[in-house]
Amino acid sequence: MKRPASVLIAGAGLAGARCAETLRAEGYDGRIRLVGEEPFAPYERPALSKEFLAGERTADDLLLRPPGFWAEQEIELVLGRRVEPSDELLVVATGSRARRLAVPGAHVLRTLADAIALRAELRPGRHLVVVGGGFVGAEVASTARRLGLRVTLLEAGPTPFARVLGTEVGDVLARRYRAHGVDLRTETTATALPGIRCDLVLVAVGVEAARELVRDGVHVCGDAAGGPGHWTSAAADGVAAARRILGLDPPPAQPPFFWSDQFGLRLQLVGDPSGARTVDLGGSENSFTARYLDADGRLVAALAANRAADVAAFRRELAFAA
Repeated sequence: MKRPASVLIAGAGLAGARCAETLRAEGYDGRIRLVGEEPFAPYERPALSKEFLAGERTADDLLLRPPGFWAEQEIELVLGRRVEPSDELLVVATGSRARRLAVPGAHVLRTLADAIALRAELRPGRHLVVVGGGFVGAEVASTARRLGLRVTLLEAGPTPFARVLGTEVGDVLARRYRAHGVDLRTETTATALPGIRCDLVLVAVGVEAARELVRDGVHVCGDAAGGPGHWTSAAADGVAAARRILGLDPPPAQPPFFWSDQFGLRLQLVGDPSGARTVDLGGSENSFTARYLDADGRLVAALAANRAADVAAFRRELAFAA
């Protein structure tokens, strides 16, 4: 397979960064341009809703690589610029953007700039309303409570994460949120906002893939490729794209994995629970597991809450089941 003379990567998030790094690591010696719309070098997004908002980490702490890394690897990092459809494009790693609602003055949280703006508003004694009880919403609610804010969390479903983790786990999390002082209102949407007096609003109702540059003949990775939006998936997708460009075999497939830190719990999910018929819960409110079983009783996913030591065993069991 003939290797391209140059590679232009649109999107300097995790997937784009991993693609660029992998090209160099696998011996590609052509020109690599990594172009990002944001003015910041590639950084970690998961910390935005937690340590960064809490003031425990700075923007510099979030950098994926030290400042001199990109120049040392001869990767041209171009920031604050959008790639246009007319550009000679090879990789689309443009990620996704936060969905917005018609709520005047509401914050969203997807980028470092969003986090900087939100952090300036999180002051003790203020009242934050979070619309959306997904991972970003729950993590921001947790951080805000630690910072001394009142928090109202509006969740459209019957429990938090009912669609992703099931109502069994959702019920456990709902009790925990309320025990930590969150005014959790389930089966409630943004239409309830006019009746709630608050100081600020965060809309956390998911993301939409930025696919404007996707066309025939380009490699697509990360959220733009329809990925699940989690750290490990984006990183693996960027590596896989680089290997496709170089004509190399894909890396070994791994089961989906993500984690979330909220209200004193480290949640770690291995596998895909969407096909589960039953959920077996075990443990206590502070440390538990959930095993997701299909119609034949086979494990399709497993959740560990404050049980990091169980994750490796779950991975082995899922690999065996596959």
